[in-house]
Amino acid sequence: MLDPTSVAAISAVLGAVGSGMANEAGKWAWESTGGVVRRIVGREVPAPVAPEERDDVARMVYEQIRTNQQLAASWSAFASRVHGGPNPARAAQSHLPASIRFFTDRKEAMKQLQREATRRADGRPRLALVHGPNGMGSSALAVHFGSRPTRLYPDGQIYADLGGGGAGSARDAGTVLRTLLRQLGVRDEEMPTATDRLGEFFRHCAADRKLLVVLDHAHSAAQVRPFLTSAPGVFTIVVARTPFPGLDAVRVPVGPLTDKDAVRLLTDITDKSTVAAARATLPSLLARCGGSPYALRAAADRLCAPTLPPRQATPDSDPVHGAAEDSYQLLTPESAKLYRLMALRSWPAFDAATAGRATGQDPAVTAQLLADLADRMLLERSRSGTDNGRYHYRPGVRAHAEATAIREEQGRGLGPDGVQTEQRPRRERIAHGDRHPGLKMDPPPLPLAPEGDPPVQLGRDHGGNDGDQCIGNSHRYPVAEQYECPARRKPDTATTHDEPHKGRDERVKGARLPARWGGH
Repeated sequence: MLDPTSVAAISAVLGAVGSGMANEAGKWAWESTGGVVRRIVGREVPAPVAPEERDDVARMVYEQIRTNQQLAASWSAFASRVHGGPNPARAAQSHLPASIRFFTDRKEAMKQLQREATRRADGRPRLALVHGPNGMGSSALAVHFGSRPTRLYPDGQIYADLGGGGAGSARDAGTVLRTLLRQLGVRDEEMPTATDRLGEFFRHCAADRKLLVVLDHAHSAAQVRPFLTSAPGVFTIVVARTPFPGLDAVRVPVGPLTDKDAVRLLTDITDKSTVAAARATLPSLLARCGGSPYALRAAADRLCAPTLPPRQATPDSDPVHGAAEDSYQLLTPESAKLYRLMALRSWPAFDAATAGRATGQDPAVTAQLLADLADRMLLERSRSGTDNGRYHYRPGVRAHAEATAIREEQGRGLGPDGVQTEQRPRRERIAHGDRHPGLKMDPPPLPLAPEGDPPVQLGRDHGGNDGDQCIGNSHRYPVAEQYECPARRKPDTATTHDEPHKGRDERVKGARLPARWGGH
């Protein structure tokens, strides 16, 4: 039996994939093969045309996998899929965040979504734009709609967080498309390596599926457009703070709850006797919460045992900001410090180890503080619903934490924790995230990657196609813009495997091969 890692076997695999390029699926497979070769060899390799050129590429691959078991296993798995025929994406399960227990009102909004989801297919994308201010439950509405038992989406419900309220915080389209494709069961090596091809590939994978796609925290039509498809079985729900132009979608506004529904929500969370006992303070609480489900949930625990003097709501007050401030006032100094400092890091998610390194605290203590912040609804636990120890800020709460950190800094040069900046050691100033002009800060510990990203395999491509991640000791981290990822360094400074293949490279370069796999 032929060794699958031999030069002859590798060349045969390259030939088998190359012979199937008559259709789009074959072209994508050929392009994916180029990505596998590049990850194994460690650099860009021209696509072979003639048999002798294919043998040259096979030798490059062989030289790497013969001494690296991980790379050998990766190639063997890829080769087995080639010989076994095409590997269609597996049927997706629900990848929506966990829905909430008590969902109040929103009957008209649910009807609008149902009408769009079930209307007759006419070539227009099934598309709804759910919009509402922070804390009003627009994301919860989309998730609740998708989590109901339904036969509309037997191929699954997929979800992606687009990154917030502005272009500066948005995740790039390539990263989001890869997240969605993984939820559909597509392996990384089966995806096109070129970012500009991922949108077309996603639409190809969704063409014959019945799917619900939820795109959370969008800010513009241009950001959403790469994920839209006119496939008749796909319903896309876009969630945003405000409606924006350029999107031909059914608009579903999500406003504040009426006082009646707000009292019903408080009653569901607590009980009738608790609400009745708080009758004297209930009007001021309802005014302060402003019909925000988030603010009402945060206030429910304090309903029967108020620990703060009642505050009057102002016409322009933000219910989320007010609820966060009420919860913040009840924190211990340690929890308050952690709450402020982690908001200064623009990270999508973090765990106790990351937060401990960033703030100089013991990870075990930090884990308890993070859990306390989550219990008080100042942090959100993992969107996946699994107990993986990850936390993130909801946008409105992050804005409060950042404003609180700035407020604590003002006056006599105080830092976020109230210590004189000049009296704090430089390393501690860096850990606290202080911003001092001219101070070159040491790189902070890198955070966890956004949820949904799988562990990065050794030798993964970073040649500009998936540059949002950087590998190190088998861990994956987003790359901060101000720090250079080693995998992005120029070829003359990066550690590559070019030297053993220098002679063969020269022959391949002179063979007039196409610059890109797939010939696109």
